[in-house]
Amino acid sequence: MDVFLMAREESASNNVSISTSTKCDCYYQLLEAFKETHEEANKLTLSNNRLKSKNNWLKNRIKVLEEEFNNSKTDFENLEMIYRSSS
Repeated sequence: MDVFLMAREESASNNVSISTSTKCDCYYQLLEAFKETHEEANKLTLSNNRLKSKNNWLKNRIKVLEEEFNNSKTDFENLEMIYRSSS
């Protein structure tokens, strides 16, 4: 009977060490996956910030070009009126 108990305890201790080993492996795999995901998220944040900055610059550039267009249009209309009145 003592042999049976010793075999059972040995089997239980092997299961505990395997279980602990498996848990450690899973933990390190999850930790590595988290680190990779975090690194990728940081890259995306930088990229997003650059694109937001570029978008804001383009919006401002559009406003400037629209103002220039409207000024040119007004100048053209004024010149057209002058031309018509002189003819």
